[in-house]
Amino acid sequence: MKFYLGTGIIGVSLISVLGLNSADARQPLTLEPKKIYIDSDSLKVENLAKELKKLKPISAYDLKSKFKNNINGFKLTGADAFEDKERGSGATADYIKGSQNIHIVVTDGAGPGSEEIKGNLLNYLELKKIDERGDGLDIKSYKGWEAYFDSSMFKNDRFTSIQYLENNRYAVVVSANEVPIEELKSFTDNFTLQ
Repeated sequence: MKFYLGTGIIGVSLISVLGLNSADARQPLTLEPKKIYIDSDSLKVENLAKELKKLKPISAYDLKSKFKNNINGFKLTGADAFEDKERGSGATADYIKGSQNIHIVVTDGAGPGSEEIKGNLLNYLELKKIDERGDGLDIKSYKGWEAYFDSSMFKNDRFTSIQYLENNRYAVVVSANEVPIEELKSFTDNFTLQ
């Protein structure tokens, strides 16, 4: 009897402490996690996106003209650029050196492109939290922001990729065939959009 009485008292206490009434007892208890800290990196990304949104996107002509003809022995074989009211400005370019080739996609983060910049950078921050070393995927600081380095497919497919923010404005995706990640990084070190 003492056991049943004690169990009843504990049950009633739990219900009153949790603020549940008898109708709530059949509903699953859901707790919403709340962040009680401010992530300074996320705040930095948010502030950058706000500033970029205020800027006017670069013209397709001006963006296309920023590609150098030769970077580390890789020769520019073609470049194209576009302007879009909803997405902003962007460009693509191709470089080649022997059997190696590099494809670049650039998105201007000014104006409507700011949301893509924000999304990319926030994704890199989230990936960094779960980054497992040794798999060929690395999130590390590069040109002032977190960047995504992928050499996971190089051994089998000879493919590498680096995604980063250039000049605090341009989202850059550099994909390569037959180019080791160290050589691709050297290429991006010398690639600028100034």
